[in-house]
Amino acid sequence: MPNLFSVLGSLSEDNGAYFTDAPQDWAQGRALFGGIVAALCAETARLSASDLPPLRSAQITFAGPAQGRLGFRADLLRRGRTTTVVSVDCTGDDKFAARVVLTYGVARESRVGHDLTERPSVSAPQDCKLFFPEGHTPPGFFPNFEMRLAGGARPLSGAEKPEFTVWVRHVEEDGVDPAIALLALADSLPPAAMVQFPAMAPISTMSWGIDLFQPVTSSGWHLLRSTSEQAADGYSLQAMSLWDAGGNRIAAGRQAVALFV
Repeated sequence: MPNLFSVLGSLSEDNGAYFTDAPQDWAQGRALFGGIVAALCAETARLSASDLPPLRSAQITFAGPAQGRLGFRADLLRRGRTTTVVSVDCTGDDKFAARVVLTYGVARESRVGHDLTERPSVSAPQDCKLFFPEGHTPPGFFPNFEMRLAGGARPLSGAEKPEFTVWVRHVEEDGVDPAIALLALADSLPPAAMVQFPAMAPISTMSWGIDLFQPVTSSGWHLLRSTSEQAADGYSLQAMSLWDAGGNRIAAGRQAVALFV
């Protein structure tokens, strides 16, 4: 099973674009899961644009399946005094798959400083039960992560509140830029609306926005909370927050998810 470092390292440059074959051990159904697509796009930006400041935000639109031979092309949209914006398009088998707009920004002196967020009070990872029951880990990309349920309910549980809080870590992330590893990890959970699914059914993330609170330097366990705030007509709007092991919230995100149930 190729680890995150080897997947990112498989990108090869040709005429200003980068290419690799979709790693099936990181698949979700017939395509790659969104987190690894975002990570590959961010790695393409890193390879294409020199001296990027810390990553502050990523806006991702998933337009089609990322499968087969993948292509990535980065465009430097703007390099200002403190902020740089890079767009990366991903194709799969020569068909458009995703567009990612990444915003990078240097730290600036500011009179404003506060943190009104609070990490949920949960048990340590080793004291939490597995997110997926023993012997029931889904196929595809999930074995690349360790997941432990810290709060809420499992998918397909029929619980009233479509929310869960989960400890997550990469099985292996050595050698990868922490912010890029975080992009892959932040999309690793299934949609929170699946708590109320009566049976397994397809889902598809349509758009994903994630904002990072730098510095992102940590590895290992992260606490990820995901809540479906509204769902109707086959779509769910969900909010996500992510804390490092030290209790610092380092990412906040939103997703629009198509539900085929």
